[in-house]
Amino acid sequence: MASNLALAALLLIASCASAASAAKYTVGDTSGWTTGADYTTWASDKKFKVGDSLVFNFAGGAHTVDEVSAADYASCSSANALSSDGSGASTVALKTAGKHYFICGVAGHCSSGMKLVVTVAAATAASPPPKASPTPTPDSPDTTPDATPTSPSTSTGGSTTKTPATVLAPPTKQSESGATGLRATALAGLGVAGLVAAALF
Repeated sequence: MASNLALAALLLIASCASAASAAKYTVGDTSGWTTGADYTTWASDKKFKVGDSLVFNFAGGAHTVDEVSAADYASCSSANALSSDGSGASTVALKTAGKHYFICGVAGHCSSGMKLVVTVAAATAASPPPKASPTPTPDSPDTTPDATPTSPSTSTGGSTTKTPATVLAPPTKQSESGATGLRATALAGLGVAGLVAAALF
């Protein structure tokens, strides 16, 4: 039972993280999916990525949303559509990176500008947390010598030269505060998810 609860909490956290990063774009904003709109301009300032979705709002039966190939987009043909929806409220998940082409399959609508191409970027992986830098602790004294000691060398003809000796310093003691902070954050996240999961069961 505890392992099922932990798995449910982990899935809840993962789904919240992916849902938070995905965006929903309403095609044409308040105009919706209709003739006379400029979808090239609408899409030009958007950064679509895998996981995002497009929402097409239109009067059911008056239009369609057909995802087509590049060639069918150029010729306004929906004969070989990859998908088609005429319900009036269509949400298309952007599942793959690359260009996606959409047209209205009603005769004359595509050639009147009811067509949209979006370029979808691959989803970016979450950045790893920054590495904790070692910080000296008050109980570890500074063991770095102020001056480089020298060692005597053999004398040659009455003069003695000294060469620098190599001094090895003991390793510095690293603080565990970075690791402890990460563990505390992870446990806090699981605690919240655990409470949510417990409420669901």
